[in-house]
Amino acid sequence: MPNFALRYPYTVLMVCLTILVVGVANMTTMPVDLFPDIDMPVVVVATFYSGMPPRQIEADITDTFERFFTLGANIDHIESRSLTGVSLIKVYFRPGTDGNSALSNIATLALADLRRLPPGTLPPVVLGMTASSQPICLVTLEGKGLNETQLKDLAQFTVRDQIANVQGASVPQPFGGTYRQIQVFIDPLKLEAHNMSVMDVVGAVNDSNLILPAGDIRIGTQDFNIYANSQISTPQAINSIPLRSSGNGSVLVGDVGHAEDSGAIQTNIVRIDGQRSVYIPVLKQAGKSNTITIVDGMRAAVAKLVDIPSSLKTAVVFDQSVFVKGAIRNLLKEAGIGLFLTGIMILVFLGSARATLAALIAIPLSILTCLLIVSAMGGSINTMLLGGLALVLSRLIDNSVIVLENIFRFMEEGAAPAKAAGDGGTEVALPVFAATVTTSVVFFPVFLLNGVSKYIFTDLAYGVVFSIFASYIFSMTLVPLFCAKFIHPKPKENGDNEPKEQSENTPAEVDRKKRPSIFQRGLDLFNLGFAGMLERYERLAYWVIRTPGLSAAVMLGGAALVIALFVPFLGRAYFPRTDPGQFIVNVKMPSGTRIEVSDEDIAKVEDVIRHVVAPADFGMIVSNIGVTADLSAIYTSNSAMDTAFVQVSLKEGHKTGSYVYIEKVRDALAAQLPQLNIYFHCCPVKSRRESVGWHFRRNWRPGRWPEGRIKWAFSRKA
Repeated sequence: MPNFALRYPYTVLMVCLTILVVGVANMTTMPVDLFPDIDMPVVVVATFYSGMPPRQIEADITDTFERFFTLGANIDHIESRSLTGVSLIKVYFRPGTDGNSALSNIATLALADLRRLPPGTLPPVVLGMTASSQPICLVTLEGKGLNETQLKDLAQFTVRDQIANVQGASVPQPFGGTYRQIQVFIDPLKLEAHNMSVMDVVGAVNDSNLILPAGDIRIGTQDFNIYANSQISTPQAINSIPLRSSGNGSVLVGDVGHAEDSGAIQTNIVRIDGQRSVYIPVLKQAGKSNTITIVDGMRAAVAKLVDIPSSLKTAVVFDQSVFVKGAIRNLLKEAGIGLFLTGIMILVFLGSARATLAALIAIPLSILTCLLIVSAMGGSINTMLLGGLALVLSRLIDNSVIVLENIFRFMEEGAAPAKAAGDGGTEVALPVFAATVTTSVVFFPVFLLNGVSKYIFTDLAYGVVFSIFASYIFSMTLVPLFCAKFIHPKPKENGDNEPKEQSENTPAEVDRKKRPSIFQRGLDLFNLGFAGMLERYERLAYWVIRTPGLSAAVMLGGAALVIALFVPFLGRAYFPRTDPGQFIVNVKMPSGTRIEVSDEDIAKVEDVIRHVVAPADFGMIVSNIGVTADLSAIYTSNSAMDTAFVQVSLKEGHKTGSYVYIEKVRDALAAQLPQLNIYFHCCPVKSRRESVGWHFRRNWRPGRWPEGRIKWAFSRKA
């Protein structure tokens, strides 16, 4: 490779420029997400039968569908939930199954089994999603003078229609509020006085609110369709509908009750910072959707809403793209620190700024090459890929440093730059390749994983393997070419080789020119200390070789001591425990609790959280109580009016971690609201550090270890 690069320098230069230009353009258009796309299709079948209790939903609808869906192909497992009036079935398919085929298969089976369902059951709604479908943000609606019914109406028919066209976004039905209904309230005493029943009122209202075709009439050259339009236009007109006529008088609806422009019975309440409100969840569609682009597009769409009241305030909250942006910032920060420290190291040891540049240019080109390969494979920029790149950043420079150092060795021995670049690079090509393969083979077992683990950790392996092999190629081509063209050894200082003009200078000027600079004197001092360190290391290495038994005993004893002191207190989790700056409190009230009582209990939970979380760290609270028997039931963990979840966000730059607040909130709720069952959820995303002391308190079991022996190890911050 080095000789090829020296023979065809313009080819290498054009390849590098192509990777730079195309790589930067590709990086700006790649899908960006929190986690890699999990290619495990999920088909959701939602079936509705208004008012049917969960036990009958389970027996007559859910169980019927589940048994029939077993005829499908490539099904991994089936999950179901039976709520009041709603049957929800999630069919999970094996990894790699085509999502469109899975959706078509289940939809066909659902329609074929429809005849077995109880009469009056609505046709099932079949939707396709993925195992990683989660809301990436919430669009909240608030406004002075607007009640919950008006907010729900605006969210459902105005706001949702305008934000649903954001590319890559999936916008389900809103949560909270009540659906608008024209309701007729009947006085039972007046109804009984007229010897009538409620069904008489229902029948009269239905019969008087119709549009019926009455045929057509041909006049001249025109043919007119005629309709009998008796549809009611205002709620007050319902009061004038006759219920029964007797003699010259009629009993009207207004005689036994009155009509109001009202809302349906509420079964779902949303509270935003203690105020009843409405929010719309936003999900990312499957495929090459960009989380950051979707959230930015959602913010732009919300800012340009039309045909809404001036008092309506909308906001995009719980933005998951901030974690992706944070991961990208962390990667750039780590890359900058790595480049800076590596540059200082090369500058100190080799004393050449050009050599430093030669080693550093391989890092961005290696990362861009990795992103190009991942994009060609249909991948995305996600926290796992960025984690792999952050992991390998320190390793990317090693190949270039090895080649660079060997080229310098040849130059110091008197070889010309081109000769030194070719021979020096060729000499270490095989060892560098062996080191690259050794590092990459560690990640080979990742490709043997299956299920969710495969999709999660494969991108991490891609980030390491692709970038490190790209680094090897650039170290074997670009670095020798750079050294041959831009790095030249200093001429030997002797009388014969000195230019003539130097001999004409005065002795003082000659002495001043020969005097080393401050930087050179610093390098000489550093090299002197480094040589002494090498001598001490050499003596220690010889001592270890001469006493293998003692050395092995010391190392094994130290490893055993670390295992004994620290391993018992390490937690276990699928993802590393990090601080996402938010957490979710799932609450279960006593079974059968009314929605109004659940609302009061959640208000108490919110008060406890506000007292526990420091005002400087507190962001906002969004609570979702109960569930509505419509499509929104697919996107909530609530199962009845006695269940709820509370989402708590912390301000950016908060001083106390989410998990510390979780412990405090758990203790406070257990002490003040013992009648509630709660559990917490905290998303594993890359963010800030947290206290090691929290891990110690979490895993500490009294009596296992004397507290004084290990307190010192866990008292500091990570």
